[in-house]
Amino acid sequence: MYKYYNKNGYKVMEYDFSSIASFIDYIDTHSIDRNKFRDPASISGDYYFCQSRSLDEAKDLCKYGYHEDFDKLLELKSTLEQYIKMSKTKSRQYNYYVGYAPDVKAYLEGNPLSMLNKENPKRKHIDIYYNSAILGGVSKEEIFNRGAITLNIVEILENMGFSVGLYVFTMSKCGDQVHYAKFNLKSPNERLNIQKLYFPMCHPSFLRRLVFRLRECTPDIRSSWSDGYGATCDDGTIRNVIDLKDNDVVICKPDEMGVYGRDIIEDANNMFDYINNFKGKDFVLEKIDKPKQKLLRY
Repeated sequence: MYKYYNKNGYKVMEYDFSSIASFIDYIDTHSIDRNKFRDPASISGDYYFCQSRSLDEAKDLCKYGYHEDFDKLLELKSTLEQYIKMSKTKSRQYNYYVGYAPDVKAYLEGNPLSMLNKENPKRKHIDIYYNSAILGGVSKEEIFNRGAITLNIVEILENMGFSVGLYVFTMSKCGDQVHYAKFNLKSPNERLNIQKLYFPMCHPSFLRRLVFRLRECTPDIRSSWSDGYGATCDDGTIRNVIDLKDNDVVICKPDEMGVYGRDIIEDANNMFDYINNFKGKDFVLEKIDKPKQKLLRY
């Protein structure tokens, strides 16, 4: 679950959680290092910064679900879906001895291949890594737009015939130390559960209380982390730490991907351009035609 290692000039403190339950259980059973974190931000953070009143409230929201403004996220996602070109990979139909339906014409002609069958193309796999770590000045609109667009990207890629794994993670650095925690919230064969993803992807308390709490009990972390809890890693640092394949996608800082929270179509096209610019991918995300009417904003 936890390991500490050197990679590409960084000293990496890595956590890998198979579920939210295992994450909460870990921070519940490990103590804060009070020598390094004398005023733990996971406890002292105010409502304005964390959007929760306590660490316990943040745990409950994470475990049992966060519903405030969830309808707004669905509206943003639905608005975006109206303008995205969804191209589905179709199975090739052919005649065979066995199948899902009879081919009456072939049967009457005495053809032994009188059953219709389908050839399902082999699905290639893509992992999407979504960095839930955000800077203090990132707006709620930026968080929502980035989340809604990412959820649509998963559906676009699945409709193109890919199997998609979605890994919500946080990665920040302080000096040459990197704190990296990942959470497997969607396996390749699992349908999107937007409600389960909503809190980790869109609520400040996931980082500013729960992940901060994780940092406060990390064995090898230096005391310098207590001053600001590190800076959000950019795309280059992420790729230096995570072993990515050509098809894998990194969702990094909103401003780095051109997400500003003013217009979801512009934000989506900027994110698509950013992802398409990485060479070696087996797909291209098509840009969206800007509608004439004004779109919903969070």
